[in-house]
Amino acid sequence: MRVKMYIKTIYKQVNENKSAKDYRKDLKEISSLNLRRNSKFNVMAVYGAIKTLNDVKYKDTLSTYLSSEYGCIEDLLKVLNQINSDDSMIMPFDFLNVNTNNTGFLISQALKTVGNNINITCEDLSFEKAFELAYFDFHFKKVDEVLIGGVDESLNNVPSSNFVINNLENLVSKDGSSWIYINEDKTDSLAKVKYFDFFTDLNKLNSYLKTIDYKIVGLNQFAKKYVSQLKINKNLIYENQDNFYGTYSIANIIDILNEKEENSIYISLDNKKRAYLFYFESIK
Repeated sequence: MRVKMYIKTIYKQVNENKSAKDYRKDLKEISSLNLRRNSKFNVMAVYGAIKTLNDVKYKDTLSTYLSSEYGCIEDLLKVLNQINSDDSMIMPFDFLNVNTNNTGFLISQALKTVGNNINITCEDLSFEKAFELAYFDFHFKKVDEVLIGGVDESLNNVPSSNFVINNLENLVSKDGSSWIYINEDKTDSLAKVKYFDFFTDLNKLNSYLKTIDYKIVGLNQFAKKYVSQLKINKNLIYENQDNFYGTYSIANIIDILNEKEENSIYISLDNKKRAYLFYFESIK
C-alpha cells in the first residue's frame, strides 16, 4: 500500500523523571493554557504537541494520534492508594486525571484544532499501532495531515514496575514526549514514508528486506533480542540513544531521521515475533 506521507517536523523530549510541577513550569513559558490541576502525563503531552508545531502552519482539521503504554500512571497509583486507605477519599481532579481520553481534548484545545483525537494503547507496540491507524486514514483519504505522538511517564515511582513491563535490557525508565508531524506536501520535508507494513511471519519480513536498500537500521528491544533471525546488515545497526520509556520507538525513529541517511529502516517486533517495518527516504 503506497501513500504520499511526508515527515515535516519532529520533536523529542526524553528526561530523567521530573515532577508535574516542573513540566507545568515549562508549559507556562509557551502556552497560556492552564493545566495547574492536570496530570503530569497531560502536561507532557500538550507541551510536546505545541513544541512540534511551533513554526508550522497547520489546518484546524489536523488529526492527533496519541500513543501511550501506561497513560496517567502516577495519578492512577494515587487514586488506587486513596481507594485502599481508610483515611482518605478520592478527590475529583485525581479521578479525572486517570482518564487519558482527556489528553486529546487538551491537545486540541491548545492547538485550536477540531480534527480527530485518538488515544491508543497496545502492549509494546502502542506507537506502531497509532502510526498504522494514521497510515490507513491517509490511504483512505480521511486525513491529509496528522500529528502522531508517543508519551509516557517514567516508572521510577512505580513499585516493582519491571515485573509487569518488558524491559529486556534493564534500562532506567524515563519521561518521554516525542512527536512526528506528517502531511502530503513534499516541500521542505525531512523524509518520506516510503513503505510501512505489518508482518506476522519473519520469513516474509526477511524476504522483503532483501529487496530494499538502506544505510541505517534501528531496532526495538524485541528486534534486538531476535536480531539473529533478521536478514539485515548487522554493520548498519544504529546504536540508539538512551530513550527508554513506554513508547520509545518514536524517539528512536526520530534519532534515525536526524542522521539524514538516504534510506533508513526501523523494525519493531513484539514478544511473538510479529513485526512492523518503517522505511524512510530522506528528502535532499
